[in-house]
Amino acid sequence: MARTCNSVEEGDDFYRCRKFDEAIRCYDLSLESNSEDKEVWNKKGLAQCRLGQHAEALSSFERALEIDPEFIDAWNNKGVVLFKMKRYGEALGYFDAILGMDPGYARAWYNKGVIFGTQGNYVEAIEHYDRALEINSDRPKVWNNRGAALAALRRYEEALECFERALDLDEDDAEALVNKGSSLGKLGRYDEATTHFKRALEINPENAEAWYNKGEAERRQDRYQEALESFARAIGLDPTNVRAWSGKGLALMALGREKEAEEAFAMLDAPYDPEKA
Repeated sequence: MARTCNSVEEGDDFYRCRKFDEAIRCYDLSLESNSEDKEVWNKKGLAQCRLGQHAEALSSFERALEIDPEFIDAWNNKGVVLFKMKRYGEALGYFDAILGMDPGYARAWYNKGVIFGTQGNYVEAIEHYDRALEINSDRPKVWNNRGAALAALRRYEEALECFERALDLDEDDAEALVNKGSSLGKLGRYDEATTHFKRALEINPENAEAWYNKGEAERRQDRYQEALESFARAIGLDPTNVRAWSGKGLALMALGREKEAEEAFAMLDAPYDPEKA
């Protein structure tokens, strides 16, 4: 049975505990007594966004902006929801509007970088992450994303420096650990890479990307049985991970288990091409 909500602060507590439905119920009760509270509308929109209720979140942020057209956090959050809805052009328009009001709003620079990175414009993404870091260099997420963009450009040594900065700020950043391990793997430093994947899995054993990358590092070291176990864990968590299916097939081929390998390759979206694997 749901608890009775007595305050916005209790809603905030629910939000921090990832109990977003309960948080929304608290915010709605508060809005019944004061429908002009822009902060509560903004908080409600954030909770709705967390639940994937993007259209509803947009409405909440728009309501906050009706109350205060210069409420920059609501502008930013609306842009984020538009990004999640893959309405990239509209989202960029919101972040540009924010920077017109406040060029020092680091999150808008960061969010623009995320959009450019999503679109494969990695150089532009890095430029925007740099602007965000000029304003605030203590955000591990920005360092991590900057590193990911550099890695996409195959600038792995530079990427490693970014992931290390992220981990200096948050040693339990599982995403940065996986990304650092991946870059180490690209440089052929498989033992170091595996150490980082294992650390990420200590933090979150359900991290499919860490299991895949661990398996790939093991396969590259001819540790095929261990690789198969890692790929199996990755596939169990994410059956659509074609890289894990491909890695499993390659490991099985190396062990001479051709029929099983063919079955693994059959799970790929495209026909298996050994020259591209």
